[in-house]
Amino acid sequence: MPEARPVPYELTAGLAAGSAADDRAALVVAAFAVTLCRWTAASEAAISVAGKVIRLRIDDDALVGDFLRSVRTAGDGGDGSADLEIVSADADLRSGEIRFVTEVPDAAHGFAADVATAVTELASLDGRLQDVRCIAPERRRILDALAGADSPPSGIESLFLEQVRLRPREIAVRDANVELTYEQLALAAGRYAEVLEDAGVRAGDTVLIAARRSAGEIVALLAIIRLGAAYAGFDDDAPDARLARIVGKLAPAVAVVDTATADHPVLRGLVRVDSWVPGQHPDPGSPSRAPGSEDPGRTAYIAFTSGSTGEPKGVVVPHRAVARLARTPELRTRPGDRVLRMAPLAFDASTYEIWVTLLNGATLEVFPGRLPAVRKLEKFFIEREVSVAWLTASLFRLVVKSRPQALAGLRWLLSGGEVVPHDAVTQLLESYPGLVITNGYGPTENTTFTTTHTVRSGAEVTGPLPIGRPIAGTKVFVLDRNARLVPPGGIGELYAAGAGMADGYLGDETETGKRFGHFSPDAGERLYRTGDLVRLDPDGNVLFLGRADKQIKLDGHRIETEEIGTVLAGHPGIRDAVIVVSRQPNQSLQLVAAIVVHPGAEADPRSLREFLSRQLPSYALPARWVQVDEIPLTRNGKVDEKMLIEAAAPPVPASVG
Repeated sequence: MPEARPVPYELTAGLAAGSAADDRAALVVAAFAVTLCRWTAASEAAISVAGKVIRLRIDDDALVGDFLRSVRTAGDGGDGSADLEIVSADADLRSGEIRFVTEVPDAAHGFAADVATAVTELASLDGRLQDVRCIAPERRRILDALAGADSPPSGIESLFLEQVRLRPREIAVRDANVELTYEQLALAAGRYAEVLEDAGVRAGDTVLIAARRSAGEIVALLAIIRLGAAYAGFDDDAPDARLARIVGKLAPAVAVVDTATADHPVLRGLVRVDSWVPGQHPDPGSPSRAPGSEDPGRTAYIAFTSGSTGEPKGVVVPHRAVARLARTPELRTRPGDRVLRMAPLAFDASTYEIWVTLLNGATLEVFPGRLPAVRKLEKFFIEREVSVAWLTASLFRLVVKSRPQALAGLRWLLSGGEVVPHDAVTQLLESYPGLVITNGYGPTENTTFTTTHTVRSGAEVTGPLPIGRPIAGTKVFVLDRNARLVPPGGIGELYAAGAGMADGYLGDETETGKRFGHFSPDAGERLYRTGDLVRLDPDGNVLFLGRADKQIKLDGHRIETEEIGTVLAGHPGIRDAVIVVSRQPNQSLQLVAAIVVHPGAEADPRSLREFLSRQLPSYALPARWVQVDEIPLTRNGKVDEKMLIEAAAPPVPASVG
């Protein structure tokens, strides 16, 4: 419930300098309104003052003086969205007390400090409203702390060769057929580099890796890096038309193939080289390419994401970004760890799996085949004694709901890619003391992880997990629609900076300029714009709120699909549920509910809509339903929304529920 909290604060001499008491009161109301909008990302505020509602529009281009005059002349604006009452003040209004209503009592002190700062700024500034930032000096230090430790620039190969020197006979990579020590892996990579060079690969080229996960894949990656070239993954599950566009953008010098991909139609026009096979290719007696000089700014790999138009965008990632990821204290594995290698190479989680493992002296345990059934994954974990694993949030959720014991042998579990289910985190931590779970957040454009939040006991999980704090070599900024800092606790878009940032999009200056650049006068460095809405919690952790550019609205109403899924999963007959959005051409959006029913239970769409209607508004009720044995996942481990939408039944009549 909202509560009124008296919040004392000292007003400055600037307030006392006002010409009349009415001017001073208007200054307080104006400061309150601007601060409220800075916190909530709103552009309008309706404030109830002594029974009168003042509705104000916050136009950042307006002059401060014009805005203050509009406050003095504002009339009754209907119902107020916030209540402000000046309940005590001295004659000069130099000190006093305001009272306001807040849903977040812990935020009251910070909000009041920001209002006091806004009073000073409004009283002293002659410029535009955009320069009234409403951030108290002591709270600006919270924003300054959103930076990880320094990350010295480095290249991948030098860090790998350091591990070869330190632990030459430790196992570096193991697949179903072969295991290689660090020394053997380095030697194989040097020899395979000669093979690639003979095929035409030169420094600055790109090599397409179309081979499946294996020790040979890792040999190829290190060989490519030794030649000063870059690699790109090939997802042969993707449609041929998309793959053809990707290959066209890359113009690879060579494609590394295996028996499963050698005859892929998209690869037929390329120079193809067989993947490394132990004792066969290259010959053990062949020469080995010696390490050359390295440049931390050289491209290490290119990963493709989907653009807003559906056109794939190639994210160009330099060596320094990979080194920053691998050496950050928040993510480093340790010698003796056995790390799951399962993500497709075209998916940037593979960057974590491969390089955080090999550049810290641990062992890669290569999972064979495609995305597994949970029982198969459990068997692999036991047989290989896997100690560290990264799972998508969807796969993590599926494993915890169906076979949580599959994760019993891990010491460290990392998850991300989507919102990590905090109830599953609590369940797992309570079941397996000693397990550490990390929620990792980060776009491909900032090299896999930007922020992390780690928990070690169920007691630490009191609600949705924060995405945490920036890792080493990373800064984050929470900015408003004008790319200006918002106060701690305020809602804004997350921007990232630092050594993890990609160079941009391959051959696409227009898209690069939209997402990468010097956007903010409050940040003196190049930024990446994530498109994600966040705010800071009282501890200075970043909380993920949703996408800034993909707000789901139905009939003018904002929809939170996760909330609907959570309510639906509370039905006694439902074991699991997710909500996806169907966006068919020339049709309105539709909510699609996918459900997994408990054995022996019955749950039909009509009864489920009635159940939901008792807790949710009518516009939040799914129109289409599909029942599945398990929530299907894509090869990348995310919910397969396309499959669910295609399998869903026709809409349930809107009159139901």
